[in-house]
Amino acid sequence: MDNHNSYNSGYNNTDQYNNNMVEPYPPDHERQPMAPLKHSGPGIASFIIGLVAVVGYILIFFIAAMALNDSIEVLTPLQAEELALHPAVILASLSILVCLILNLAGGILGIIGLILKNRKKVFAIIGTLLNGIIILAFIGLILAGMSMM
Repeated sequence: MDNHNSYNSGYNNTDQYNNNMVEPYPPDHERQPMAPLKHSGPGIASFIIGLVAVVGYILIFFIAAMALNDSIEVLTPLQAEELALHPAVILASLSILVCLILNLAGGILGIIGLILKNRKKVFAIIGTLLNGIIILAFIGLILAGMSMM
């Protein structure tokens, strides 16, 4: 047996016509079955962050509306300025910014989950879309508010 043939464990690795080296496929019983793909961790994190942020926005608006329910009547401009400094409005504004930061982190994690190879991308796609839509809606609300001034 030649030295170059000994590493192939007995496979016939030469072509009978021109003696070139050929690597045959291993027999079916020696092939390893492909493991099913796992979901990407950053994609799952992005999806969960998006869901937490959506629930957070809903809770923020609900709690702020309940806190301001007694304060909202027909307001004069002076009363509207006082309402803007109400503790519920300030807390809701800060909470919305925290949720927006969560959405930015979720969007970045979703993009990372999309880039990973050999992983399922379902949660990464949903998380990226969910966080991206919320970020775009937030930007749209800011632009709409700026155009009304």
